[in-house]
Amino acid sequence: MGRYELSGATVVVTGASSGIGRAIAGKLLREYDCRVIGVGRNEEKFRGFSGTLGKAAERFSWQLFDVGDRAEWETFVRTLSGNQIVPDLVINCAGVLPAFSAYEKGGAENTVKTNFFSAVYALETLTPLLRQSGRPKMINIGSSSSLCPFAGVAAYCASKAALQRFSECVSMENGIPVSVFMPGFTDTDVFRSQTFDEGTKGFFRKFSMSADRMAEKIVKAIKKGSRRKIFGADARLMDWGYRLFPRLTPRLITKILRRAKPEVFGGISR
Repeated sequence: MGRYELSGATVVVTGASSGIGRAIAGKLLREYDCRVIGVGRNEEKFRGFSGTLGKAAERFSWQLFDVGDRAEWETFVRTLSGNQIVPDLVINCAGVLPAFSAYEKGGAENTVKTNFFSAVYALETLTPLLRQSGRPKMINIGSSSSLCPFAGVAAYCASKAALQRFSECVSMENGIPVSVFMPGFTDTDVFRSQTFDEGTKGFFRKFSMSADRMAEKIVKAIKKGSRRKIFGADARLMDWGYRLFPRLTPRLITKILRRAKPEVFGGISR
């Protein structure tokens, strides 16, 4: 892939109401004069975010819908078409991370829909509009959990692994450049919403990157035209560790996490 020109692009960002998605949207609006359409489900957060943008707020709008529902994607596309909006770039950043625990029956569906099928639906429904752009591109934000399995997050790891492979395959098939980026631990609402005590949250922050810093790295990779990128020392360690020591590395990660929060991992077999 060649370099990508971001200036003045029309960008759809899912998960734009908080975390990495919000940080990416803010950077595109403030530094690249992009027109950004945020997608999410929390209007209060969108209004709050818009209030921080100053004049750039004129180029920001949002749509409220569940990205795990294909019918709502189809409605969104009709809205874009009806307003003669042609997106140049789609960044799928929406994601959910259930509380760390052993897998239980019925615990995967919502996670897989939000983390994986949302990107599938985005590609399937938005491709006709993207083909009208002179610079079509899709970015899927995966996770370091797709690089190495560990206990406590079975559905999350599976959904992000599916997203990674799907992205890598379709990038060779349908003519729309599709990239997948795997961030390591990032200090966002996803982790802050976990039922960790302050000591455990502090443990994670030691090797977590801020959402703004992660967004900076992601935007830089988009501009470079990177097809696949891993961000964060922890993510690179997980990647290489699993390649070299596929049995030891997952056990080591689980052991570290169990020590950080024993009650969360108490029901997970050693």
